[in-house]
Amino acid sequence: MSKTIKAKCPGCGVILEVTNVNNEPQRQIQCPNCGKNLLVPFYMVKKEPEAATQLGTKPQEYHTQLGGAQNTASSCALECNGMRYRLDVGTYRVGRKAVTSSADVQININDLYMSREHIIINVRRLPDGSLKADVSNHKNKNATFVNGVQLMPGDAVVLHNGDRIKMGETTVVFVANA
Repeated sequence: MSKTIKAKCPGCGVILEVTNVNNEPQRQIQCPNCGKNLLVPFYMVKKEPEAATQLGTKPQEYHTQLGGAQNTASSCALECNGMRYRLDVGTYRVGRKAVTSSADVQININDLYMSREHIIINVRRLPDGSLKADVSNHKNKNATFVNGVQLMPGDAVVLHNGDRIKMGETTVVFVANA
């Protein structure tokens, strides 16, 4: 089953429609507007089957989606170098640990390319009780990437289990079930 999703080019900001024909985890494409190569990650979302098989078991069917899928985790966290930083409902400024940092989550790392307040993670509780988290750049001069795609000013990306957030030279992993 193919699925067409929308992705924003980090070079020129144009919205591209990308089709995932072979249920790929990611796909490299070239922006037809600016020519920039970008890696578009697809997220595996389990789809409830419509009918049971003859043996009484339900078949598993998957489709892919970029952003917008609800994260059904009951709690979440960031992991970096064996450390886990728990995130509950709320808004978190995340950055490098420093005496002068006022970040809510301070990653214990010696990476001067990671700002002391690098990103904002907003965790919300949905009506069904699950949590949904998204990430956006904070007011910093250093780039942020989610699964290899650069966050531009004003972007907010929904996080899914296993997403990789690169701040400076450091990569942290989002964990949906902490």
